[in-house]
Amino acid sequence: MPKTKGESIFFTAITAWMMVYVMTLYNIAIAMGSFTNAAFLIALKEMWIEYIIIALLAYFVSGHLAKMCAFRVVQPGDRPIFIIFSIQIFTVIWQVLFASVLGVYHGYGFTSNFLPDYLTTYCSNFVMALPLQLIIVGPLARLIFRTIFRRAKN
Repeated sequence: MPKTKGESIFFTAITAWMMVYVMTLYNIAIAMGSFTNAAFLIALKEMWIEYIIIALLAYFVSGHLAKMCAFRVVQPGDRPIFIIFSIQIFTVIWQVLFASVLGVYHGYGFTSNFLPDYLTTYCSNFVMALPLQLIIVGPLARLIFRTIFRRAKN
């Protein structure tokens, strides 16, 4: 996994890109009431500001918070898979916390119903983001990372 600052930035960037794209697709499908082929292009067009914000938050804020929380649950000597899953789970918790603010602003604006809108958005996004991160994005990002950086070392 990432050993240098550059590798860490790259890993965060690819993970954030995949998560933001799929979560944007998911939220477009919810907003439209159905999932259509057009959603793929709409998501690609609409995701960039959120991607930049989420990637910066992941690198500078939630990544550190996730590790801090994770190492209250696991120890550095535990099996690596437990450490990875713990960090991923806490990363999702923090990232969805931040991303849901963006989602509420984008979908509803900051109204007097902010708290109910936020809680609804957080819960629906968390239900999608956690398995997405654990089952698809996390393993795929690690595979891409290992493939690129293994070839770069050879």
